[in-house]
Amino acid sequence: MLRPIRLQIKPFQQSTEHIDGAWWPRSRRLADELPELVTSLSERLGPIAMVGYHHGWDDAPTVLEIGDHRVELLGFSSDDPPSVILIGQDGHHLTLRVIPPDANDQSGRQALDEARIDEAAVDVVAAANRAAAARTVSDVADKLAQHEEPADAQRTAQIKQWCEQAAQQFVDAPIQTFVPILVEHIVRNRMLETRAASTSADFLLRREAASH
Repeated sequence: MLRPIRLQIKPFQQSTEHIDGAWWPRSRRLADELPELVTSLSERLGPIAMVGYHHGWDDAPTVLEIGDHRVELLGFSSDDPPSVILIGQDGHHLTLRVIPPDANDQSGRQALDEARIDEAAVDVVAAANRAAAARTVSDVADKLAQHEEPADAQRTAQIKQWCEQAAQQFVDAPIQTFVPILVEHIVRNRMLETRAASTSADFLLRREAASH
């Protein structure tokens, strides 16, 4: 018999808030706990493409097959309270504070109930997070550019432009803590795609030249 998921989503939320609710998993094995959470939120978010999570879980693979969908997992470090963010294929997302699995029944239930209450001073926190994310996205662009030819100024400018474009879609989203992680993931994949396309084009040109 399946046990009900221990999850609380805020009924109302201001656009500046960055926590949508709380989740109380039953263990620290992420691979065991996520399928139930993803399934329970799929109607709200649609197919979920990515889950970001604080480091500290056991059995946290980089990819999970949940139902008929492939879900990518990205771990990160942060000074904020433990949380997870679930991102749908269309960009819709939810950020949930994680209640420790070993919390006793009283404190766990209380934390779930408190998740319905709006957080104090959330506007100040969100503004600070947006400013910090903007600075870190610039650092991400510099980091990714280091993997390319140092003298290729055009490629460096292109990477920075991609980072800015990727970050722009999260400007008003309540997930600022996660923005640098998401931007790096998006742009790194784009770099790999363009590199593969370039390699394929070079191969075709060489083959065509050899045939003449």
